Amino acid sequence: MRTSLATAACAALALAVPAFAAGPIAALRLVTTQPLVVRGVHFKGHERVRVTEHMGTDKSSKLVRASAAGTFKVTFAAPMAIDPCLESVRVSAVGARGSDALLKLPQRACPPA
Repeated sequence: MRTSLATAACAALALAVPAFAAGPIAALRLVTTQPLVVRGVHFKGHERVRVTEHMGTDKSSKLVRASAAGTFKVTFAAPMAIDPCLESVRVSAVGARGSDALLKLPQRACPPA
């Protein structure tokens, strides 16, 4: 009985260690909205990252390289005409070495016209 309990405890610990060793999860942080600037954190060092902004039905992408510390900053041109009451904004980042993150700026709750 003791052997099986010890074996189960070792197995649980072995499964928990890789999840803990993976480190922080990649994320995107909003810096400004006009122009749209986002900062990536906790990506893998020197990883190539494709950052895509989705505004309504339009989207544009930029390819960046994370620093040794796993950070980057991307600036997108100001949108021509976006109504924040009608459209939401999303920014996704997918790294070549498996990091990924998503930032959603919710649609504003505007009063009826």
